[in-house]
Amino acid sequence: MHLVSFVTLSSLLLAGAVTAQTADTVVATVNGENITFGEIAEFQKTIPSAAELDTKDILPQILNFYIDQKLVVTAAEGRGLENDPQVRAQLERLKNEMVQQAYLRDEIRDRVTPDLIEAAYNKQMETTVQEPEVKARHILVETQDEAEALLRDISDGADFAALAEEKSIGPSGPQGGDLGWFTAGVMVPEFSEAAFALQPGGVTPAPVKTDFGWHVIKVEDSRLKPLPTIEEMLPQIRDELTEKAVDSVMTELRGRSAISIIPLTE
Repeated sequence: MHLVSFVTLSSLLLAGAVTAQTADTVVATVNGENITFGEIAEFQKTIPSAAELDTKDILPQILNFYIDQKLVVTAAEGRGLENDPQVRAQLERLKNEMVQQAYLRDEIRDRVTPDLIEAAYNKQMETTVQEPEVKARHILVETQDEAEALLRDISDGADFAALAEEKSIGPSGPQGGDLGWFTAGVMVPEFSEAAFALQPGGVTPAPVKTDFGWHVIKVEDSRLKPLPTIEEMLPQIRDELTEKAVDSVMTELRGRSAISIIPLTE
């Protein structure tokens, strides 16, 4: 803790335990200048690792960071460093970036609306092909003999999920071999070919060999894969519309401007 703020900071933090904090609550003074809780909360937003945390929970750390920054800035201004050519150039670049972002944000706001997002979603869904998918279980064992023995047990009425939980060496074994829903391209070709040849309730008539071992597969259900919802597609569609909007804005700006590219001489 820095001496410049120790007494003031300590007393204010203790007071904060019994009084509600507001944006105008003074939480420290540095060289006679008050620092408010609101200032610290705004400063916290500029720190990615702390932006989502409760300001009250990390107040001492954020406050000390803020005080250190103010002390360095004050010392730098005392040397006139705000007028240093490099500093002024960096400030100009930062200003240009912020102004550019503000302009594009304003322009994009009217070009990426909820209605336009919904229209883009509907258009994309019109051409989206629903793939067949199945819901299946499997039992994975090391040898063909083990797999054939499992098929005999299942034919005699043994519960498939119970056998998978007991015998399967695959990661889905503890879940009764449940693989959930999947499309053909998700599994290795031998497995997919066997699974998609079955009707719901069917079990592979013979063991299926893959690089992982020998499989006995049961398909529990089949359907066309549901279309993604607009909520699921929202980030992708928003990004696509934003990219198109920025391209459109830049095309318009260039169209209104006189631009001449001068080649470099050799």
